[in-house]
Amino acid sequence: MINTTEYEQLIARYLNGELSKEDEAELIRWVSEKPENKTLFLEVKDTWDASSKNGAREMEQLLQFYRKQASHKQNSRFPGWVSGIAAAAVLVVGLVIGSLFQNNYFGEQSQVESFSVPMGSRSQLTLADGTVVNLNSDSHLKLCKNFSVQNRQVTLTGEGYFEVTADKKHPFTVKTDKFDVQVTGTKFNVSSYPNDKKINATLTEGQIQLFTKHNKTFKLKPGEKISFNQQTMEPVLEQADMESEVAWVNGKFIFNEIPFSDLIRRLERWYDVKLIYKGSEFDSMVYSGKFLNQETIWQVLDALVLTSPIDYRKNNFREFELLYKPK
Repeated sequence: MINTTEYEQLIARYLNGELSKEDEAELIRWVSEKPENKTLFLEVKDTWDASSKNGAREMEQLLQFYRKQASHKQNSRFPGWVSGIAAAAVLVVGLVIGSLFQNNYFGEQSQVESFSVPMGSRSQLTLADGTVVNLNSDSHLKLCKNFSVQNRQVTLTGEGYFEVTADKKHPFTVKTDKFDVQVTGTKFNVSSYPNDKKINATLTEGQIQLFTKHNKTFKLKPGEKISFNQQTMEPVLEQADMESEVAWVNGKFIFNEIPFSDLIRRLERWYDVKLIYKGSEFDSMVYSGKFLNQETIWQVLDALVLTSPIDYRKNNFREFELLYKPK
């Protein structure tokens, strides 16, 4: 039986990009076994992220990471693997947890009827009819009973990008809490998080029909986006900024003049952190920018400090407080 210290070594090797497929499978099994195992993984990753904040060169940063991790223990237990760091200094930061948990949440198609993606992750799956679905952080997809090439209906909570296999005789339907999208074969994005102020659907190519729970029907053309206020369900149909709408599928986070509250919710899902703030000063702030999944939450917050009248501090494990600080 592998002890906890050896799993810490597996985690470190995973973050360093050195883990074999066999060891990664073992790490996935161990992380999913107990909540405290996942907590340990996140603690190690958090130390890793913090080390990258200091801007050290890659080799020095890796050494710093391992030294910090070792300092959390009463005595050093890492002599065997610390000495080998300089030989393979591969810096892997950002959403590394996404690839770790993907196989854990997505089993064989015939064995599951629902799929869940935790915060801080993204995953892709192929359904029985050949349709490819990308699921964003904190998203859930449920297949209808006996889903098949002739029975194509799914329920989405969160965000998903669908590349639907064409079949005019058997439409593909995505059901959400407030609206349904029906297609015969196309590419489109649906965002329907329960806690977001707005929900929307964006069409990349082909054609979709959208039916609201209030019996309103909308047809979208490629490049169009329809949004709804969740409280009033008032629709807004507009030309979409396609690059920003589907950037998340390729590991990018692009936003154009979004309210501060929306930015915070997205960052929380993207990085699996809690960001808290108080004060009416934040209400009038809007943001535009671009982040890649190689950037850590520390780097993102530092960028916000440089461009906005805010500062931040870490309260506890994966929780940050944002402070209004006029320039």
